[in-house]
Order: sequence, then C-alpha cells, then structure tokens
Amino acid sequence: MALKDRLDDAILSTPPENAKRRATLEAVKAAAGGLSDAEIQSAVATLIAEREQKAGSFAAAGQTELAKAERAECDAMRAVLRAGAPQPQAAPKKAAAPKPSAAPEPPPEEHKPLFTRNQVILGLVVVVLAFVAGYFVFHRSGSTSGAANNTAIVVQPEDRTLGNPNASVVLLEYAAPTCPHCARLNETLIPKIKQEYVDTGKVLYVFRAIPLNPVDGAVEAIARKCLPADKYFQFLDLMFRNQPKWDPDGYKIDDVGGAVKQMARIMGVSPDDADRCMTDQKELDRINQVGAEAYAKYKVDHTPTLIINGVTVDDADMSWPQLKAKLDSLLSKK
Repeated sequence: MALKDRLDDAILSTPPENAKRRATLEAVKAAAGGLSDAEIQSAVATLIAEREQKAGSFAAAGQTELAKAERAECDAMRAVLRAGAPQPQAAPKKAAAPKPSAAPEPPPEEHKPLFTRNQVILGLVVVVLAFVAGYFVFHRSGSTSGAANNTAIVVQPEDRTLGNPNASVVLLEYAAPTCPHCARLNETLIPKIKQEYVDTGKVLYVFRAIPLNPVDGAVEAIARKCLPADKYFQFLDLMFRNQPKWDPDGYKIDDVGGAVKQMARIMGVSPDDADRCMTDQKELDRINQVGAEAYAKYKVDHTPTLIINGVTVDDADMSWPQLKAKLDSLLSKK
C-alpha cells in the first residue's frame, strides 16, 4: 500500500477527540505536495525535525509534559513511515521438486530503501553521502536516558577539546551550529561548566558537531579546514551568537552561502577559501560519520545532547544545579 493511502487510513482511524494527532497527520499530508512516497518521506523528516526542536526547547525550559507531547507526535509520524517500509519476508519452506509443467517462480521484487536523499550544500552541487538528520529520524528509539547508555568516552585525535586531558571526568557535547537550543546552551550553561570545572582542570570538555542539515556540515568544515585548531571554539561561539545573521533554521536568509562566508571573513577566512573548505568531500564524509557514530554509541537523536563519563544526561537534568550536582558527585568519588 502506498504511503498516501496509509496516511489517509491513519487520519480516518484517528478518534475525533484526538484533535492534535489528526492535525499532525493532516500537516504531513498538506506538506507532502504531490503525495508520492518520496514527498511524504521528505515532509515527515522536515516536520519531525521541527517538532524535535520544539520538544528540546520545552525540555530545556523544564516543561517535560509538553516535551513528551511533542515527541509523541513525532512517534506518530514515524509510524506512518514504518507502515510503508518493506517488511521482512518469512524464510521459504523447503518445497517438493516442481512438476515439469509448473510455471517458473517470478523473481522476488527488489525493495528500494525507505529514504534516500541527495543534498546540495549552499547551492553547490555537492553530494552529502550520509544525511545524518534523516538517520536520526528513522532510527530514533525514544528519548535519551542516562540509564539507557553507559559507553565510555574515547577521545579521538580529531576531537576538539578544552581542559585537562587527564581529568577523571569527561563531558561530551553533541551539538549542531544551526540548532537554536545549542546556541542557548552555549551562551548560558556551557560557560559556567567551563569556568568552574574545565578551566580548573577538573573536567575535560569534548565537542562534536552533528550535521542536522547541509549548512551545519558547511560551518563545521570551515571550522575544521580553514582555521587552526585553537580558533575552532572561537569560530563556533561566533556562529552560535550570530545565528540570526546566517542560520536558515528559523530566520529568513536570502543568501545562506554568502552569509556563512561573511561570518567566516570575520575570522580572516576569504570567500574562496570558505568555498574550498565547505565543499571538501573527505571532510564532509568525516562530519557525517560523527553523527552516525553518535547514534550508534549513545542513541543521540537530538541536539544538544550531553554525555558525562559515558552516561547520557536526560533532557530534564540539563540545568545548572542538576549538572553541578552530578559533576560534584563524580569528582568526590575520585
């Protein structure tokens, strides 16, 4: 059955009293345009990303019930996609030899992947091999929880870090340059952590960028390829603090590529060098791999996500008093 038909069935089967769920499904249908499977998949991916952003905002503000409600709607949209995904075939039973007159069995129908998409980076014909935002959308396993993951953090040579590399506590942040909640965390919470724990040598801070869209990949590539390592955090801080000037996520930016290059110029990067860096396919592949590993190791499905000594911090605990208590508790055991 086509996704359009499954979507119509889902709308018709939604109880009248569940107006929010019906509105969610109707929004998918309205955004899908021609209602082909590919258009519905693309619309669902976009709407889920928007809903996840809202959920993260509610969670950061301590409004956990509203955050849960938003994520419930995301799960409903994912259910539409799962319903249209190819189903595994049962193992065939061993059959008796066919009679000579029996017609040959037709070859099994080849199933196409549920969702494949080529991305164009800032108007340039550059294929992103792993669209990580889509990866998160289709592999999400529920909200992250500190009890669910306990994988030791292994600092890689390519990681960007601050603080004492021999610190007993390692705090890993996964974030995206275009993420407004990441920008807010960078402005409010992270400076306190740096001042009290990182600058004093108690905690090693590790930052890994996840490309939720092509612009994130472009910004991270400039930070990595066009600037020395000791300027990395300075550039990201500049981008976070000036999102309204270049970020297409929530802002009307006519020329995103030009705006990004203008921000890079502030750091002394020429437009030509910026173009070269943000279209470096090897670097883009590495950036996308960071996102894939984030999900594989820690089930990271939204930004920002904090992980302390291998344990994912629940969204509800991402406040200064709770994080401070968690860090102090870990440090007291060393």
